[in-house]
Amino acid sequence: MNLKKILLYLIVPFLIISCWPREMEETINLVINNGLDNRVVMLFFSNGIPSGEESIFINGKGEIFRDGDTATIVQIHEILQADSILIVFDNERIETHKLFYNEPPGNSLFDLSSYQRKGDTYTYTIEAKNHDYAQICNGPCFENW
Repeated sequence: MNLKKILLYLIVPFLIISCWPREMEETINLVINNGLDNRVVMLFFSNGIPSGEESIFINGKGEIFRDGDTATIVQIHEILQADSILIVFDNERIETHKLFYNEPPGNSLFDLSSYQRKGDTYTYTIEAKNHDYAQICNGPCFENW
């Protein structure tokens, strides 16, 4: 009798896991491109503390970030490991993206509608509108850059 219980406890969870509908899982690949000739630096923060990647940058056009996740519910901020992101242009202008405030309006890194979708890949391109929306810094935005 004990052997039957042990087998039951081992087999039932295995059967449940193997029958999980794969269509409920979604793979999302996030890509962030720099569409400008400017040097762009991205800094990631969670609760005001640097998180995820310390900072990533690119000089000129090209891919600056790529990552993905597979889960039943995919959250962009979990992939980015941040609740706010700073984009710095040539150390002269700075644009802030905030998770809970949908900033900048209509063009947030945290809003999937701001991305171009192709299959399971969502691509955000940093464009002139990002640069124009960014605030001008008084002198360099950050020292030692």
